[in-house]
Amino acid sequence: MTESWVFAIDESSLQDNSLKGIKLEGNLILLVKIDREIYALSNKCAHMECLLSKGSLEGYTVKCPCHDWKFDVRTGEFVTANEIKIPTYQTKISEGSIYVNLEEGR
Repeated sequence: MTESWVFAIDESSLQDNSLKGIKLEGNLILLVKIDREIYALSNKCAHMECLLSKGSLEGYTVKCPCHDWKFDVRTGEFVTANEIKIPTYQTKISEGSIYVNLEEGR
């Protein structure tokens, strides 16, 4: 699988225990920072594509603002039925910048 690392934002722009929705090359991505670890996943709920960035963070789950669906930010799995998933992406930090591998989409 090819790697396609794309600059997302400066690391200082993402506070710990926060959500940030961004658009990268046409993809709606949700960045989450928990205990200095960065996670990236689709910013669209699997149910009705509501923006997860408008939801709330509860531990390692993000709760959709439309119908309270909860997704694990580490795996993209819907916590009630783990066969439902949203794409997650690998992240890395280099020289204070956050990068997302858009080809990863696991």
